[in-house]
Amino acid sequence: MMAQKKKSSDINIPFRLWYGLAVAFLVLPVIIFFAGYLRWYIGIPFALLFAGFGVYAVLDCSKKGRGKTALASDSLDIKIPLKYLIGFALFSIFLAYFSGVGEFIYSLQDHAIRRATLSDLVSYKWPVIYDYSTQTNPDVINIIGKTSGKTALMYYFTYWMPAALAGKIFGRTAADIFLMLWSAMGMFLTLLGMVKINGRACVTQPIFFMFFGGLDVIPTLVYDATGYPLWTSIEGWVPNMSYYCNLSEIANVFHQCIPCFLITVLVMLSINSRTFGLTGGLLFAYSPFGVFGIIPVIGTAIFRKEMRQDVKSTLLDIFTPVNILSAAILLFVYGSFYSANSGALGKNGFTWKFYDSFGLFVICYICFVIIEVLPVTAILFKRYRKNAFYICAAICLTLIPLYMMTWVNDFAMRASMPSRLIMCTFLAGFYKDLYDEDAVRLREKKKMGKKKVIALTCAILATILMIFPGFVNAYLIAGCQLTGEPDRKEMVGSFGNINVAADETIEYAYVVNNQFYTDDYMDSFFFRYLGKT
Repeated sequence: MMAQKKKSSDINIPFRLWYGLAVAFLVLPVIIFFAGYLRWYIGIPFALLFAGFGVYAVLDCSKKGRGKTALASDSLDIKIPLKYLIGFALFSIFLAYFSGVGEFIYSLQDHAIRRATLSDLVSYKWPVIYDYSTQTNPDVINIIGKTSGKTALMYYFTYWMPAALAGKIFGRTAADIFLMLWSAMGMFLTLLGMVKINGRACVTQPIFFMFFGGLDVIPTLVYDATGYPLWTSIEGWVPNMSYYCNLSEIANVFHQCIPCFLITVLVMLSINSRTFGLTGGLLFAYSPFGVFGIIPVIGTAIFRKEMRQDVKSTLLDIFTPVNILSAAILLFVYGSFYSANSGALGKNGFTWKFYDSFGLFVICYICFVIIEVLPVTAILFKRYRKNAFYICAAICLTLIPLYMMTWVNDFAMRASMPSRLIMCTFLAGFYKDLYDEDAVRLREKKKMGKKKVIALTCAILATILMIFPGFVNAYLIAGCQLTGEPDRKEMVGSFGNINVAADETIEYAYVVNNQFYTDDYMDSFFFRYLGKT
């Protein structure tokens, strides 16, 4: 009697299901913003339009471009072993919890601002308007310089809208729990997208998703030895230019990087360009600077070999009603909303303008590219040098530091997120493929050449060192949690009555005053014509 063939434990996730969940994750907060912040005769039609755009995108996601042969539906599906599916889901929940989303664990300093944002969206009526007379802290009043009048909350807080709505209905604790689980879902969907891009699930995907970074350990060691005065942090080792590791991004700006990561894999996996105005344009609601980084990725997706068609068909696929209307509405609504507080940009311009000399800028720029861009680019070069997304990411990561916006250059940190996610995904794929090759070599008893051994050893060493910034962040979070170190999550409390008092944390009041308050908001186009009053 022949032995029965063991059934595969692979779970088949229909591409349309994954795509639909990803689009719903991205569209729902925008719909809530439209309904909650805009006048009903504007907000309701826009909300219904975006619900319809989302449905269309899901129905169209498995159809090729015009004139292209349709693919078998199951060829797009995501196949993943059950143990990885469960493992990725648990990992996503853990990472959301560990990175401080919802503040259930020791959280990094940005969470004082993040927690206050959600708190005010829960407790205040939408749109959120503050009265300066409610401030009671004399140090804060001195910074603001006002004791009367009103100001509006202006920030890219769309990510918090579902959690805030849950909080209004079920209370603040429910909002925190919802936010953590919501973030976990976004990361889980991104990991599933990485599985599809790389061909199969592997343990390297969650590892690099959490720890991917640059070779910041090298300047850190140099500065520890020399005491160089411009050193500010592990990932802020050169003035005016910074790329942060994934854990640092997730632990500080989850509201920007999680939707950005998901949108990036959505664009990479799309087989037509008929809804890029929606899927790519949605990033404007979450991370305005991130849009600068997703545009080249979308351009690469449209014109890469697999998508290219004749000129007429390509243009017809790009200039669809969904692409045009969704992008126009997002730009119209959020552009007018953000522009009401244009002073939040601080300094902006070409980066070399903010150095004492052009020569110093050149030295810093070259060092930055060598530390942050070259290692991963070199590791992946042989395997991915013909991949359009790899080329796009390498070029973007090299050019983005040439321009800066805000005093800490948020432009470089956020515009680089799509390209860094691409490199992170390919790095996970590189080690997955390497494992597969070694398994084949072992079966065939072939030896690896000396040059390849040296190259691989250098790649592995560089990869280990690239984990250093993420490891330091993880060590800080875990160590402070275990030792009971007090964090700063309640240091602000509410933008309507800031708690800040200590000298070392008074900086929060300056941040809120410059980046979140908008005086004379009723003079802005958004509040005069679009927003509720």
